[in-house]
Amino acid sequence: MLSIKNSFLILTVVLVNGITHAQNNIKIAHHPEHPLKEKTNNQYSLNFDFIVENNSKDTLKLTRLEVRLFDKNNALVQQKFLDNNGTAPSINTIPNIHWNGVSQRLLFNPFPEVNSVTDKLEYIFTFNDSIEVKNVVIPKEYEQIQDFILPIKKKLLVYDGHDFYSHHRRFDYEFVPIKQMGFTGNFMRYAYDFAVLNPEGKQYINKGENNTDWFGFGTDVLAVADGEIVAIETNKKDDKTFDIPALVNNPLALYGNYVVIKHSENVYSMYGHLKNQSATALKVGDKIRKGHKIGAIGTSGSAFFPHLHFEIRNSINHEAEGLPSYFNNYSVFLGSTKKDIKKGTLATGDIIQSK
Repeated sequence: MLSIKNSFLILTVVLVNGITHAQNNIKIAHHPEHPLKEKTNNQYSLNFDFIVENNSKDTLKLTRLEVRLFDKNNALVQQKFLDNNGTAPSINTIPNIHWNGVSQRLLFNPFPEVNSVTDKLEYIFTFNDSIEVKNVVIPKEYEQIQDFILPIKKKLLVYDGHDFYSHHRRFDYEFVPIKQMGFTGNFMRYAYDFAVLNPEGKQYINKGENNTDWFGFGTDVLAVADGEIVAIETNKKDDKTFDIPALVNNPLALYGNYVVIKHSENVYSMYGHLKNQSATALKVGDKIRKGHKIGAIGTSGSAFFPHLHFEIRNSINHEAEGLPSYFNNYSVFLGSTKKDIKKGTLATGDIIQSK
C-alpha cells in the first residue's frame, strides 16, 4: 500500500514528465532569424513572426505570452505580457490561440515597439496555463545605404503602411494556399500603398467607380534611387484582376504591371499596380537614375483602387523578405501645419509630399 507521501511524489514525477514531454512536442521559431530594427520616430519597431508547431495530438491553448527586453549588458529594459486574466483577456487580441492536435501556425509578433537600447528579447509562451516554451530573439540594426526620394511628387496619403494592423504586415505565408505557391517569407513586410490627394484631401470625385474618377490614376511614378531594371511587366489591363495560379512561377504577378529596380546587392525597389503600357519605354537591363519616370499609377493586378504599391525587398523570388525604407526631404501635413523631414520613415495615415 502506497503512503500519501509516496503517492504525492509519484504524482509530482508524472506531472513534471508530462509537462516536459509537452514542451518537447512544441517547437517555436521566429522569422526572419534576426529581425531588423526599423527606426520609427523616437523608438524602434520589430517586424517579424513566430511559427508555432504542435507535434503532439493534444490540444494546446496559448494562455500567456510574455516578453522581456534586455540591453547589451543583459540588464532588463522592459517587461510586457498578454494573458487570460479578466473578462476580456488581453491574450484574445491574438486571433488564433488554439492548436488542435498536430498543426503549425504563424503568429505575428504582438509587441512590435521596443526601446532603442534593446539588444535581446526573451519571449515566454505559456500553453494550457502550465507549459512554458522560450524563444530568444536577437534583432539586427538596419542601415540603408542609398538615399531614397518618394516615388511620387504629388501630395499623398499613406493609405496603408506596414504597422501592426496593416495587411502588408499580415501576409501569412503559413496559410496553406499561399505556402503551396512557394512563398516562404513576407516580401511586403515593409511595404506602402500611396494614394494621391487633391488640395482638399480627397482621393476621387463622384463615387470613385471609374479609374478616371481618382486623382492618382495616370500619375507619374519615379525611381527612388539609381539602379538597374531587373523585372518588368506592362501589358496587364487596369481591371483589378490577376492570374492567381501564375504566382507559382512568377511571384511578382500579384502586382499586375510592375517595375523592379536593383539598387545594390539584395536591395530591390518594387513599384506595383502600374497603368497599362505606362512602362513600355523600359526594359530589363536599363540603367535608371533617381527621379526617372518608370511608369504611372494604375489598377492592374490585385489593386482595388488606383494607387502605387511600393516596397523594398531583398530578392525577386518566392523567398524574398521585405526591408525597411527611409525617405529624404519630404513634408508631413498635420492639419493646417506642415513639418519638414530631412530623413525618415512613414506611418499608415500620414499625409506627405516631396519637397
